[in-house]
Amino acid sequence: MYMKSIYLALSGETDGESAADAAFSLTKEFNAHLVGSDTVAETGPFLDQTGVGMMAAYYDELYQTAEKVQSHKRGQASELFETVRQAKDVTLKAKPDNYGPTCYWHAHDGDADVVARLGRLADVIIIACPGERSSYADLRTLEQAVFDARRPVFMIPAGAEVNPGDPALVAWNGSAEAACALINAVPLLAKSKQITLLQVGDLEPGTTAITEAEAYLRLHGVGATTKTMDSGKAPITDLLTDEASAMGAGYLVMGAYTHNPWRELVLGGVTQHMIKHTKLPTFLAH
Repeated sequence: MYMKSIYLALSGETDGESAADAAFSLTKEFNAHLVGSDTVAETGPFLDQTGVGMMAAYYDELYQTAEKVQSHKRGQASELFETVRQAKDVTLKAKPDNYGPTCYWHAHDGDADVVARLGRLADVIIIACPGERSSYADLRTLEQAVFDARRPVFMIPAGAEVNPGDPALVAWNGSAEAACALINAVPLLAKSKQITLLQVGDLEPGTTAITEAEAYLRLHGVGATTKTMDSGKAPITDLLTDEASAMGAGYLVMGAYTHNPWRELVLGGVTQHMIKHTKLPTFLAH
């Protein structure tokens, strides 16, 4: 059970040091190949929409200013990648091999679909957790990773560390999304010294029992304990956070956007809450 292809997507906006550190640590842990890139899109298409009716001189000035900002973000992202690469002593190599952890920085000039393109064949996409003051760029990166690349995403909050051997909490609601997250997290979970599968409340009809999830892990040589609890009046997010804290979990595994993402955005939901508030590395899949 391995993770051999890892993609690190850096927006150049949110503090990405912890995400970069996690990406390189996992690259070394799994002897993998890491590809990093910034997610900064081309300035033109956006300004072409907002610039309708502007005087040409003002438009040019606005464009040049925006280009400087975007260029600065690209520079920050690539510099962070190189700084952490050197600290972790990982070899730069454009193509992967089987002789040690390697990495490569994919430079581009405003490719709006870079996350989807580079992420599709990654075993995991690592991003910085957008946080409570998430920008459009950070949320767009997450959206592309989950819905366009359709790959699992490891969301790393600022200041958090990823140690695969740490205890892990798996949030289980029997959904296809939860199953997808569990399956893709097996290489990580196999290294964990303690795994708890947690079900909050009763499962909806047609979903998969927590005992089946435990059996799936056992077939892959991964032992886990199961736990169920009543939801009561407490938000599920609070129960997950409390349980993670009580067991000393190093990371959380959960399905992403079990409900419609637009519904979550407007009404709130577990995924949306975690994006804004989690302090724990969170492994998501849809």
